[in-house]
Amino acid sequence: MAQNNSNTGPEGEGFLERLPREISRWESEGLITAEQGQSILGSYSPTDLAPAAVRVQGRLVTGLSIIGAVLVGLGIILFFAANWDAIGRWPKLGIILAAILAAHGLGYYLRYHKDYVRLGSAMVLLACLVYGAGVHLVGQVYNVDVNAPRLMLFWFLGVFPLVYIVRSQPIQFLGLVLFFLAVGFRLPDWLDVVSRGEGVLGASLFLILGLLVLSLGRLKEEISSLKAYSEVFQLVGLITALGALFVLTFKGLFDSFEDGLYIQGETELGFRALIAAAGATTLGLVLATAWLHRERESEFTVTGIEGIGIAILLAAAYVVVGVNTGGEVLYAIIFNALLGLSLLGVLVSGYLRGKEAFVNIGLAFIGINVIARYFEYSWGLLDRSFVFVAAGVILLLGGYLVEKGRQKMLERIRQTGGQL
Repeated sequence: MAQNNSNTGPEGEGFLERLPREISRWESEGLITAEQGQSILGSYSPTDLAPAAVRVQGRLVTGLSIIGAVLVGLGIILFFAANWDAIGRWPKLGIILAAILAAHGLGYYLRYHKDYVRLGSAMVLLACLVYGAGVHLVGQVYNVDVNAPRLMLFWFLGVFPLVYIVRSQPIQFLGLVLFFLAVGFRLPDWLDVVSRGEGVLGASLFLILGLLVLSLGRLKEEISSLKAYSEVFQLVGLITALGALFVLTFKGLFDSFEDGLYIQGETELGFRALIAAAGATTLGLVLATAWLHRERESEFTVTGIEGIGIAILLAAAYVVVGVNTGGEVLYAIIFNALLGLSLLGVLVSGYLRGKEAFVNIGLAFIGINVIARYFEYSWGLLDRSFVFVAAGVILLLGGYLVEKGRQKMLERIRQTGGQL
């Protein structure tokens, strides 16, 4: 069965805290050699072996540093915005460039020379935010519309290399968010001549892109040198894919199927190329992940089931943009069923692999879906006041039951390490 390799939970943390002392005792008793002891300790990161109090302090430093970087970035952006017209063109460019270089330089110094990894990473994050503001402000200097898609693309291209240069989860998160924003800003141009089916096309594209990022994260988890880049990719990809799938569950989205009509107008080549390349790449990543996992485990585990689930959702995304059913109900039923099965799969996968974040995401989407279905089908049938009262009662009871079940599931994850 799949095992949890994260060593999270009270028992895992207690073991890792005791491990250095236990290894010293084993060496003194002659059970292992000093070289073997160093090899065992070397298989864990220093963060894993640190006491719980130190890890809590580290997370506090990370949180405070990120909040500080964001606030400073917002302050700089507001300052530029308020005084932009009063500054000449070349001073504007000089100030922006100096701010970016100063933030990057300070981040590099703190991270690699002073070994203040968390604070240094926060300064690099600040540099990324200032760079994004600079891209848009420089665009204004040359009379480029602030909503121009290429500006978001330039911001993404400037941040993306740092995703792999700086091993920082906030920067990974920013890079992925910018990727989806760059696609989102470009999407209206791709669908400019499409008069029917824009919502379905957009949701299908983001479903495919979410599965792509999720599959990339799963592949990285199988490669030890890339494992540090796995978690954020999986979480962002999962949330994006589930969000797009959730959008496709609404019956009103398929109004374009009325009277046998679906899409009027042809999408641009860029859209077609992206949706085809992303789908093919996702399938390749799924197969590569299954092959790498097969090299380590002989039995068909949850990884194979996840791959099949991704392939099914990928096929659904392509079918809905290419097959006209002549009605709006069938696809809504299909995607509601797919969402239900996907959320169940997320909960099972999170439990078997010992990933609490997956469990929390699955439960959150279940709650959101229940609320959405309630209002979608009861809003026009009942008195408005009764709808809100009944919704409040349902939410309170549902919140109690979900939290109770969540606590039991997470406790079993911690106690069993994700094993059945």
